[in-house]
Order: sequence, then structure tokens, then C-alpha cells
Amino acid sequence: MNKVRTFCQLIILLPCLALAQNQEDITLFLSAGKADGAKLMEAYFTPVVKSISYGMAAGWATTAKPHKSFGVDIGVSINTAFIPTSDDYFDPGKLGLSPTTTFNSSAANGLAPTIMGPNDATQYTFSGNLDGNTNNGNESVTINGPEGLNIKKTIGVAAFPVPVAQIGIGIIKGTDLKVRLVPTINFGGTSLKEFGVGVMHDVKQHIPGIKNLPFDLSVLLTYNSVQGTSDLSNSDNTDARPDSPDGLGIYKFNSYGAQALISKKLSVLTVYGGAGYTAIKTNVTLTGTYTIVANPSSFDVTNPVNIDLKNRSPFFVAGARLKFGPFFMNGNYTIQKYKTLSVGFGFSFL
Repeated sequence: MNKVRTFCQLIILLPCLALAQNQEDITLFLSAGKADGAKLMEAYFTPVVKSISYGMAAGWATTAKPHKSFGVDIGVSINTAFIPTSDDYFDPGKLGLSPTTTFNSSAANGLAPTIMGPNDATQYTFSGNLDGNTNNGNESVTINGPEGLNIKKTIGVAAFPVPVAQIGIGIIKGTDLKVRLVPTINFGGTSLKEFGVGVMHDVKQHIPGIKNLPFDLSVLLTYNSVQGTSDLSNSDNTDARPDSPDGLGIYKFNSYGAQALISKKLSVLTVYGGAGYTAIKTNVTLTGTYTIVANPSSFDVTNPVNIDLKNRSPFFVAGARLKFGPFFMNGNYTIQKYKTLSVGFGFSFL
């Protein structure tokens, strides 16, 4: 049981490692002040937010046929949402930053890398009324912005794999309850938990004209939530990051989905397809007090960032499952804003 729990913890931990990996460097953007710092963070984070969001919203079903009552399936899948090359960089000059903000990039295109982009360096100079207090005059800060994680070079494709563990249970009248649940876990300064629930119901049984035809037809409603925090406190006066006695990063991923599924079983092979809609809301908040070292004097920013990101997309999915006894393997491809490939395996009974 301990091994199973440890495996499940790793499953939920991996989707947010990109956020945790650069958690210390991200606070550098606070040197721009509250308004501009939030704009830079949003531009830098957006591709990984989209990748994780669309990845965690995928892979809910491998057939449109519900279990019999008390039937169970336990499965693991890897959902890989592919990131277009257009999201490798962002242009700070188009974010509406203060006119006195300047930047220089080592990238050939002169742009700044996002968190999923290459390891290009960007230097920013922020000047003006950074602390928001007109009585204090103007401040000036020069920083080296965070580089990208260069995911494409690391794993060979511009994508961020999202592992998912799921249990499905047959209840009554052609209805399955699907659950994704991992209790709070800790990894260094990051704490994470996941909860997801889906309900799939056989609608063919209610349509007299087709209920005896040799295929399965269901609808599936889903909700999934990943919540986490990262410790952003810093007391190291020798580095460029803002000092903070209580800095905390808080992020929440919530996805909602609805889809219609159809499948056909051919011996050990089941082919399936579906169409639906996904709505995703992400909130990233930075709380605490951060001391920015500026010229001529330092200043503090408190609770500086509260960003809401929304992604919505219709989708179409097609896939296949091979089942040998209780063991199955599956794969499907989802066409949506971030095209997603899902592969997995598991065990199914009844």
C-alpha cells in the first residue's frame, strides 16, 4: 500500500515541477513593481499553464461502455499537450509595460523566453515610480530575467507530459463514477494535492431507435482540480532575488469538461471517439512581503500578484484500447488548442 501511495504522489507531483523548478527566479520579476511584474509573470508562465491544464483535462475515458455495478478499473495515463513554437517566446514590448522599461535578449529574434522556451538570457532595466509611492521619487533596477526550461531539448518535443492516476467504479443503471484523488504531499518547498471526479452515463439505453445497435454511446461530465503552494521566502542577501520573510506562491488549476463518447468493441480491440468542450481556469497568487534592492533606495511590495488565466476549447478525440483479460493498454489523440496525445495502461474488472 505504501508503494502505491508513493507512486500516486509522484503522479500528481510531476505536472507542477515546472512551476516549482523556477520558483525562486520568478520573484525577480517583482523588481518591475506590482503591475509590470504581474504582466511579465503571466507572459512567462502562460505556456506551462496551458500545457498542464489541457493535459490534466484529457484521458478520462477509454471506452463509452460503463462497467456493470461494482465493476472497477484502475489506470495510469501520460497526457502530453504539445506546445506550438509560437509560445516559446514573448515580446515584453507588447505587454504594456512602463515606457521606461528596457530589455535586451540573447535570442536571435530579440524576444524573451517563456518558461517552456530555450535557455536564452534576457536583461531588464526597470525605472520610474516602481514602489507606487510618488513621495519617494523614482527607482531603478536591473535584473537578469529567468531563462526557459528548454523542454524541447530535454525530452525531444515541445510538450510537457502530465501523468494521471484514475479509478473508475460502476454504480447503477449504466453509470460510472471516475475519481482522481491524491492527498497533500510535499516536495522541498512545494505542497500539492489533486482531486477530480467524472460521471459517465450510457445514453443509448434511453433512445429506443438505437438501444439495440452494436455500439456504445455515453456522455461524460468531468471536474479536475490541482492545488499547490511554493515557498518563496528568501533571506540570502548575496543573490539578486528579493528578500522575503514570508513569500508564498499559490496556484490552482480547475478544469471542467463535457463530452459525448461512442465506442465499438471488436474482440480484444475497442475503438472510440468523442467530441466535447473544456473550460479551464487557473489562478496564480504571490503573497507576502518582498524587498526589492533598487537605486537609490530599496522598497517593499506586498501581496504583489493575483493572476487569473482562462482557457476554453472544443475538442475531438479518437483512440483505441487493447484488452487482454483484466489488463488493458490504450492511446488516443485529442484535437484542441493544445493538441494532446494520451497513452496509458491499467486493469479493468466487470
